Amino acid sequence: MPTDCFLFGYWQSEKYFRDAEQAIRSEFTFAQSPSLRNKELADQIGQTDAISLHVRRGDYAQNAKTKAVYGLCSLEFYQSAIRYLAERVDRPSFFIFSDDPIWVRNNLKIDFPCCFVDHNQGKESYNDMRLMSLCKHHIIANSSFSWWGAWLNPQPEKVVIAPGRWFVNDNNVADLFPQDWVVL
Repeated sequence: MPTDCFLFGYWQSEKYFRDAEQAIRSEFTFAQSPSLRNKELADQIGQTDAISLHVRRGDYAQNAKTKAVYGLCSLEFYQSAIRYLAERVDRPSFFIFSDDPIWVRNNLKIDFPCCFVDHNQGKESYNDMRLMSLCKHHIIANSSFSWWGAWLNPQPEKVVIAPGRWFVNDNNVADLFPQDWVVL
């Protein structure tokens, strides 16, 4: 067994690593310290009933081949997920992560406190996953990025809401979601 290796894939199914969950959590850490802005957001997240909400558009909206496979999560999905969590969380505070924050601001209406996290760009984008993982609850897109952001939250009482339609086609998603996640 090599000591260094590179694994390529989405890995968004616990069936691949359930028996090694603790080792994965131990290895999958963020080595660099967060910037001052990300530290401030992490502190804010820790002081609220934080809900990460991830909207992926980018290539899903702009690349016809990608859109034909994944499609986009509907506004109805996000509104249903927001209602679901608002009924279960006393004082929800939403932290919005997106590769198209202008579209989200113009189209997704949330009647609760919101913070749009839009400063982590390019090589710093991984910090969004770090911040997502610190939130208490999650509304994820059909995206491995937000899947991992939610999964890395180690809290057993977290609520994760995922879209039931992960792919446009009929790909089998039976093992895509952990058993305790809510699929809408």
